[in-house]
Amino acid sequence: MASEDFKTVVKRVNLVQQRRLRMGLAGLLAAVGIGVYVLGYQQGFDDRVPLVLDEAGLKGTISKLETRLAVAAETLNRFRAELADSERQVDELEKELVFYRDIMSSSEDVSAVKLRPPNLSWDPERRSFEYRVVVQRLAPGTQFYRGRLMVQILDSEGKAIEALSSTPRHDLSFKYFQRISGTIELAETVIPASVRFDIELSAPRKRSYEQTFDWSTSIVYSTQ
Repeated sequence: MASEDFKTVVKRVNLVQQRRLRMGLAGLLAAVGIGVYVLGYQQGFDDRVPLVLDEAGLKGTISKLETRLAVAAETLNRFRAELADSERQVDELEKELVFYRDIMSSSEDVSAVKLRPPNLSWDPERRSFEYRVVVQRLAPGTQFYRGRLMVQILDSEGKAIEALSSTPRHDLSFKYFQRISGTIELAETVIPASVRFDIELSAPRKRSYEQTFDWSTSIVYSTQ
């Protein structure tokens, strides 16, 4: 058997150079990583740019929405006001219906009349009392009612207070109802306690009616 010669190759490794190579490779990888991060951040920033640039459009959209809300609120308020007005009209119609029902209702006394709740107001500064009343019939038919209505203001003892002008007297002449209004001026020293309405009918029959309203509960105070 032939003999073979083996050669041993000894390779010297430069440790310093190896370290430098590794450090360079690590630095290169770090630089690549930083570059990728910076590029990604820049791309994300670029994606946010349209939102920043569209800030004016966003404000415009918000302004439009606020305008729509204001218009909707105004429409709702107008609708509520119209509804309240409709309710008042319905209430007035119901009162008118009761009013005419009373007129057309049957009554044994053809001369029966009624004084509806009056509107009474008092101006303490001018010492002026204003009244608005309605006298209506309570019996069906076509006969006329004639007579006189007198308005008096009473003190706490039930005595008539003398007005600065003459005592109001109104002639009555109606078939179904009659509206009456007037003003009474009082002196500074008097203290009113109630208001009395006296009705004297002469047709279709002679009748007398009297109705008194308490000053503290029936009078509305007003200042002109």
